[in-house]
Amino acid sequence: MEINDIKYLSQILHKAEALKSLLEQEFQALKLQDLQQFEKLQKEKTKVLEILSEEEFVKKVQEFHNNSTSNSPANTEIPIQSLELWDQIVKSMTEGRTLHQRNEILINSKIESIRSALRTLQSPDPLNSVEVYDKLGKLTGANDRNKVGEA
Repeated sequence: MEINDIKYLSQILHKAEALKSLLEQEFQALKLQDLQQFEKLQKEKTKVLEILSEEEFVKKVQEFHNNSTSNSPANTEIPIQSLELWDQIVKSMTEGRTLHQRNEILINSKIESIRSALRTLQSPDPLNSVEVYDKLGKLTGANDRNKVGEA
């Protein structure tokens, strides 16, 4: 298959856009804490990612990159429509990466909140893990408050 196969590039662009859409839906499911929807989206996302990570596509990306950085005659033979599709694919994949990073940040913050809540529930003395503001507006733990009273 040639690098300028418009149909193939259109399919890849469609999958990249589908991935972006799934990442947006994933973010909404995470915000609403809809775990059933989130799990459903993971299955769909895995299918799309498998297509985008197929060896054939990876070879095409490498081939295009090599052709675009060289001054070979093959580079001048690539139709403008193919180049535009490649630009759209790259843009869509970059946006998808940003959306994925956003979702990762949200997931990590939710995990940290859950861990913190579990530590609070599991600690034998809940005052040891609670931080409060003192009279000067500084954040102090339970151990520091005892020292303030001694001073």
